[in-house]
Order: sequence, then C-alpha cells, then structure tokens
Amino acid sequence: MVGLAVSCASILMAQQAAAPRTDALPFAHLAAGDDVVVTVFREKDLSARVFVDEANDLALPKLGVISVGTLTSDMLRDSLRARYATFLREPAVDVRAMRRVTVNGAVLKPDVYFVDPSMALRDVVARAGGVTSEGNMKDVSIVRGGIRTPFPNWSTGPQGQEALRSGDEVLVGRRSWVSLNIGAVIGVAGLLTSLLIAFKH
Repeated sequence: MVGLAVSCASILMAQQAAAPRTDALPFAHLAAGDDVVVTVFREKDLSARVFVDEANDLALPKLGVISVGTLTSDMLRDSLRARYATFLREPAVDVRAMRRVTVNGAVLKPDVYFVDPSMALRDVVARAGGVTSEGNMKDVSIVRGGIRTPFPNWSTGPQGQEALRSGDEVLVGRRSWVSLNIGAVIGVAGLLTSLLIAFKH
C-alpha cells in the first residue's frame, strides 16, 4: 500500500511539473502589434507610447531598440528600471501593454478593442457586450494569421481561457434561419399536416 501511494504521488508530481503555468505561456509575453505605454515618472521626455514591431522590438527615448519577445510587462518594467538607473536616481517606471483585438459578428458591440494581455477569449467576448440573441454560442472562432480556429466550447470549458494576440479577430456566428424561426416553421408544418389530414378525409 505504501509503495502504491508513493507511486501515485510521484505520478501526480510529474503531471503537475509537466503542466504549463499560465505565466510561462508564450502569449503572456509581449508580441508584435502590442501597444505599450512606458511612463517614467517626473521624466516626461523619457515616457512614450510605442508599438512592438514585427521583430518583437520597441524603440524608447535614450535607450534605443529593445527586444521584448521574451518579456512580460512586469519583466520589461524591471528591465527598464535597471537601465534608467544608470543615469537617473531611483527611477519610478510603469509599463502598460495592451493587445489590439477585433470582435465581429453576432455580439452587441462589434469593434476593435485594446485589452490587457491577461484577458482571454471569454473576457473579450464579454467586453464586446456578449453574444446577441441571434448569435450561435457554438460558432465562435479566432482568426489569426489568416487561419480560422473554432472554439465551440468557449463559454463553458477551458477553451474560454484561450489567450489572444494583437491582430486576432474573434468571430461570433449567427444561428441558422430555421433555429431563429423555429416557431414559424412548426406552425407551417402543423398547418400542412392539418391540410393533409383534411384532404385525405
């Protein structure tokens, strides 16, 4: 029994070690298209709003080009604080990154949204007002780099935690004409059945 318990514990620990942490996922890092606002308090000339370019670089006053493809917002803040400390005394630095995501289709407020990197698929659909009464909850997808990937269980399962990148388009499809007009369809079917029965008699 003791051996079995040790084996189970070892398997569980191995699974936990293999499971990716959210803060270690690539999409938690800054990426091309992200809108980054760097604020250096009391240093207006050093503060800037810049976009991460296709090479995952951004250019800042006095610091030049910095590669950010492996950095989160917090990591970039700490890196900038250290760099500014070489010519500023105890610099106070804040970094805020936003992702540019388009939400289209059957949502209340289709638009282009700048969202926090921590916001996932479910959060962004909610930001757009949620799915309309005509929307198909099972027809939600992300278009990234021209490739459309469906997420049919986004509203109830882990798919809703899918991370987004700048340039993504979230598409929410509409229900079919039949499902939207099911009452009318049933009514017509009932009428035809009645006429058929009357005709037979």
